Amino acid sequence: MNTEFKFRPIPFGWVAIHPKPVGVVQLIGGAFFGSFPTIFYRYIAKRLFESGYTVVARPFRFTFRHWPVAIGLIKEQKPLFNGILEEAKKLGYEYSIYEEDPCARGSNYFWLGHSLGTKYIALLELLSDLEFKKNQGILETCVGKYQEKQIEYSLRNADIKDISLINQPSVLMAPVISGTSSAVPVPFIADLVDRLGFGVLPKPEQTYCLIKNSRLFQLTALISFSKDKIAEEAGTVRWLQENLGNKLLTDEKLPGKHLTPLGWLRGNDQLADTVIEVITKLADRV
Repeated sequence: MNTEFKFRPIPFGWVAIHPKPVGVVQLIGGAFFGSFPTIFYRYIAKRLFESGYTVVARPFRFTFRHWPVAIGLIKEQKPLFNGILEEAKKLGYEYSIYEEDPCARGSNYFWLGHSLGTKYIALLELLSDLEFKKNQGILETCVGKYQEKQIEYSLRNADIKDISLINQPSVLMAPVISGTSSAVPVPFIADLVDRLGFGVLPKPEQTYCLIKNSRLFQLTALISFSKDKIAEEAGTVRWLQENLGNKLLTDEKLPGKHLTPLGWLRGNDQLADTVIEVITKLADRV
């Protein structure tokens, strides 16, 4: 059976379909790099494929409005995996894993994020949490009534029960939950953009508020880098360590910088080994 590593275009994603998959890893990259994941994250995707995983690279457009991107990823999920199932059947590959309920306890579905991509994974998990909240007051408290109404309007055609991240572990590499100032490095311009209402939403403090009040994030692992000034400046790693506490399965600190996860023909083998090891541990924890 052909085990060649090859990304295939399937509506809403690029997919390296393994002939005999032991699991499925969805990959969301950082700002700019995440728009072209098959190029910038090819090496780590290849290593995951060689370990038996089908890898789904989820490209996204750059915007300061992060809720629409996260909600778009939700709405794309079902047709994307229907497409993967049909393609696997055509190729003669094993396909039963794509017929499983990704949210079933003991499922083999995982998420891997880098930089801004980790925020999108967090937002997806938070949107999953809405299914379990009888009282939606926390959403209004954390992001305000205007954002709450926008989120509810955008979710009107999405079935959260079909695409929630429940029981789907996530690995967050060099996580960054930052505001407008990180994208617009001139302070007075960033402040003006925020005051005009065009800045990053949800803001870091809003995202942190939602995470802190969430029942989820029980299957989360964090990988940080010793010389990562970007993540250090954002303070995301420190906040997650302090507030997720024993919810974090592991907190691996590796040598490297913020862009260490990038790689085309060559990449960081220590990181790839660690990601595979952590995913295995997370699978056992499910």
